[in-house]
Amino acid sequence: MRLFVLLLCGCWLLQPSISHAWQTSQEDAAATQARIDAIARELQRRQSAMQQRAKQLSLTERELQQLETQMGAVASELATTQQQLRTTNAEINDLLQQQQELEAEQAQQAKWLGEQLDRAYRIGEHDFLKLVLNQENPAEFERLHGYYGYFNRARLVKLEELQTTQAELEQVRVDLDSARQQLVAQEAEQKRQQGILLEQQKEQKALVRRLNQEQREDQSRIAELERDQQELEEVLAAIIAALRDEPQLNGLAELKGKMSWPVNGQVQRLFGRVRSGTVKWKGVTIEAATGSAINAIADGRVIYANWMRGYGLLLVLDHGNGYMSLYGHNQTILPAVGDVVRRGEEIARVGQSGGRETPGLYFEIRADGQPVNPTQWCR
Repeated sequence: MRLFVLLLCGCWLLQPSISHAWQTSQEDAAATQARIDAIARELQRRQSAMQQRAKQLSLTERELQQLETQMGAVASELATTQQQLRTTNAEINDLLQQQQELEAEQAQQAKWLGEQLDRAYRIGEHDFLKLVLNQENPAEFERLHGYYGYFNRARLVKLEELQTTQAELEQVRVDLDSARQQLVAQEAEQKRQQGILLEQQKEQKALVRRLNQEQREDQSRIAELERDQQELEEVLAAIIAALRDEPQLNGLAELKGKMSWPVNGQVQRLFGRVRSGTVKWKGVTIEAATGSAINAIADGRVIYANWMRGYGLLLVLDHGNGYMSLYGHNQTILPAVGDVVRRGEEIARVGQSGGRETPGLYFEIRADGQPVNPTQWCR
């Protein structure tokens, strides 16, 4: 009864701290949802013009959008399967190590028992019955009787240890067999997913070739580029309007010239150069292998993750104080809108979505909505 009363008192004392932690968590969740809702409201005010342009998507562009969205999902599943394979392989390595140690222990125990049995035979333990029957020297009988008793007890202990080791070894072998079966299943799943992704990539290339042919036949290519950039500008303007004051992120000013490029590859220093007509490059393209990891250049929050014409699967990070970074043509996007990512964390994988003929990453940095040269910020 006394213990029950103490437990009740302890729960009553802890209640305010639990309530405060729950309230803080609720407030954080509400604040995050409020920022997401603000983005949605700002985009909704501009939705009319964006919907009008969406109606102008060609059939090929619609097919490409649907396919690349599906490819992003398959690539994400493949990444999960690959992580499971690494975990299973690590488990198998641990079990093999346990098996090796137990087999060595079993061999040592068997060797000890063999030596003891051999020693017992050599000293004449088989004549113990003769000693009992003769009883010529009671003191000698008591001494040898105690010795044989101790020897037999020690042998029984070792036999029990050997049986325990054998049981543990058998369980490890069962676990190892199960892990290997799991590995076979995971490898089969990986092969299936890789096959699906390969077929989708072939279909993607065919669609890109068809799209490029359509675009070459279209005399208003410059107008399309201007329209694509205008759509991106509207999205970014909506984001800036909704997230002007981000209290948890400190921007990029102190990191200028110190940040790493988001992906390892050949940087095409295109910033400021004419792209076509009056359209200029506002970022850089980094040539990299399909599926290469794309990492966040700094701490940030995902504020846009969707397919956009001209940029494919596009990811936008807000870094606070008016700074943003953009990552286009992705194969897949890993975090969701609203997620917080850390500097160096993998956020996407290199692809060629949005009509690119070769894999690569389109990368921009924005300060208060204006593009800045990424080569002055990353090294």
